[in-house]
Amino acid sequence: MLSKILPKRPKPLSHRQVVQLSLLDAWLDVATDRFPATVARLATQFLRAQATLDLMQYREGRRATANPAVVADIPDLRGTSYQLELRRIQPMDREEEFRMARRHEFLRALVEKALLAAGFDAAGAEACLRRPAREAVLALRDLAGSRRVDRPWLEQMLGQYEELRNLYVEGALHIVLSTVNRYRGLGVDTADLIQEGNASLFQAIDGFDWRRDVRFRTYAQYWVHQAVLKMLYNSSRTVRVPIWVQKVLGKIRRAQEAGRREGRNLTPAEIGARIGLPAERVEWVLATRRYAVSIDAETEPGEGGSLAQALPDTSLVPIPEAIPPGDLREALAEAMADLPDREQRILRRRFGLDGGEPQTLGEIAVDLGITAERVRQLQNAAIGRIQKPPKLRRLQAFVE
Repeated sequence: MLSKILPKRPKPLSHRQVVQLSLLDAWLDVATDRFPATVARLATQFLRAQATLDLMQYREGRRATANPAVVADIPDLRGTSYQLELRRIQPMDREEEFRMARRHEFLRALVEKALLAAGFDAAGAEACLRRPAREAVLALRDLAGSRRVDRPWLEQMLGQYEELRNLYVEGALHIVLSTVNRYRGLGVDTADLIQEGNASLFQAIDGFDWRRDVRFRTYAQYWVHQAVLKMLYNSSRTVRVPIWVQKVLGKIRRAQEAGRREGRNLTPAEIGARIGLPAERVEWVLATRRYAVSIDAETEPGEGGSLAQALPDTSLVPIPEAIPPGDLREALAEAMADLPDREQRILRRRFGLDGGEPQTLGEIAVDLGITAERVRQLQNAAIGRIQKPPKLRRLQAFVE
């Protein structure tokens, strides 16, 4: 009990001492009101002794004690190394989350103190802490400031600060998975959602306050949830719709589902009454619920028909009315005269050459007793024969 009351004063550090994280945890395990003073004192001692932390041993120790069976809720990412690597990382428990938060606060204070001693102002030091280590090192090398701090040691500490943040995030990567699983299959690749959620953990680290006695995973889930939703809102549509509109659409969709469970379709006025919006605003928001569709998309899979075939082509020049219809029929009959009977029948039915409606590959295949793919092959072969120069010149007169 006495150790909880009296502050733990570390012995003087030797020059270039490598400090184990377990020893640092013992020094930082003080009452909350004494923590800032303890951090300031330790930072001064580390700066004077040019001491560093043994992060490699910590990483290897966590990897050695990782239990793959602990992580069960992992998205299906077959064919990638992410799933296998994640199972080799041990999630942080409650105590480890608080220890890591204290380590991060200490190392941030130490590096900031060293940057100020190197000649950065407060804004410059803060900017360096937010940059990747390689960029911060380049900024340090370009600085013509004070020499009150050993530059190679400071460069090493910038790398250790980045490494500690990476270890912090790696121990919390499993937080992302439960949120990502809720939003899979909504138009954005699962790996992209995971990447966005993982990046949001760095924001959670900067804003987390361990003094509130709240677990880091509880605090970080908010940031992950917001990052995943933002990714979905900005990437799931070809034409971007504002986030607030998509949130209102979600409320409308839930109100419509509730109405269908009651056995009827709600009107915009009824939906507005349930979600607290005017009927005009509900109608306006519903008008934004449009998605882009490829004109090459098949209307019925395997049938050969596409949306483009149902749309008029305004770029085509109509055949002059001066050409008698009989001439075109005669030219087509002459061009297809040497084709096999089955290929002639396919072309006539596929493109409506006899005046009927064009038929899909599937419809023709059913009548001929073959597959739609075989109909496609015969069609392409027949078109290839018709496109030979003598026949093509005869038909070209009807489109020029």
